[in-house]
Amino acid sequence: MSLRIPFALDRKVAAPLSAQMAEGLRAAIASGFYRDGEVLPTIHEFARLLGTSVRVPREAIAALAAEGLLKPRRRIGCIVVGRGEAVWKGRILAVMPADGEGGYHAVTLLGEMRRVFNAEGYLFDVVALPRHSNGVLNCTLLDMALRRNNDFVFSLFCPRHVMRLLERSGVPFTMKQSDSGADASAAPLGDLSPFLEQCRASCIRRAFVAGIADKPFLDPLCEIFRKEGVSVERHLVRCDRGLGSLERLERMGMEMMRERFSQPRAGWPQLVFWTDDFLTVGGLAGLADLGVSIPRDVFAVTVANKGFVPVYPRSLTRFEFDPAATGRAAAAAILARIDGAPMPPIRDSVRYIQGESFR
Repeated sequence: MSLRIPFALDRKVAAPLSAQMAEGLRAAIASGFYRDGEVLPTIHEFARLLGTSVRVPREAIAALAAEGLLKPRRRIGCIVVGRGEAVWKGRILAVMPADGEGGYHAVTLLGEMRRVFNAEGYLFDVVALPRHSNGVLNCTLLDMALRRNNDFVFSLFCPRHVMRLLERSGVPFTMKQSDSGADASAAPLGDLSPFLEQCRASCIRRAFVAGIADKPFLDPLCEIFRKEGVSVERHLVRCDRGLGSLERLERMGMEMMRERFSQPRAGWPQLVFWTDDFLTVGGLAGLADLGVSIPRDVFAVTVANKGFVPVYPRSLTRFEFDPAATGRAAAAAILARIDGAPMPPIRDSVRYIQGESFR
């Protein structure tokens, strides 16, 4: 940023000082003294260099911004647009664990957010945090990213120590309030009423609930089952999130079902509820291998993402997450917050779909 000013103000002429400054800035931009994309001195720096009140540069800059020659940016200054070329309004940052970066849900959600933000003139960057050997997220990359100018930060699947770092940074931020270790108190499956009504209609008294240990679905779901008088078998799996983890989840899901349904039929659960779609894929294979039929021998319900539902000969009853809709809603809420509106909670778009596997 240059603090040189290629024009002077003449207090002896009748023209207002702000109009003189605006004309001087126009000439400096036309001549190339201030180049496209360059950040001009701040209003206070202009006032000091020109010996005026801040009103003079404020009015001059407002005039050139209205003409499309300058683009004011909060906390940065004014950027020279020149002949009307587009410039980014600002920068929005997303942060998430690196081991979840390639997942379908995250890719779809963040991709939709990027599309909305870019269309509105905002850069959208994603910082993927690796883990230390003890499994704790390494926040070095986030520290570096927060030193740049950010208008907002969106946290996806991040634990509380990342939230504390964002709080200390002073940058406005929010997080998606389900499927995240930061807020396991949220109701990640949305409205359970249709599902519970179906459980009562089918006289469900024994359920097998399978899921991943670090996701918040199981505890609230099992507690709801118990309140309904349903006996719950919980089966948690732990799986590192490195290369091949999805294949390992499918294998664990298959082995889990083969072990459980190899027992005498009289002790089988009436309902299997998978809270992970990759466990579902393996579980369906395990049941098929044993000749267990859905829904004749056991009912089945799963959690899945729209556009990525496990394939089975019969349609699966499921809580279907729509990450694209969630991404659009999150982006709209963040843009509204940047414009001064209150920030609503960012929750998943999810609906209950009754398929043939639970009828």
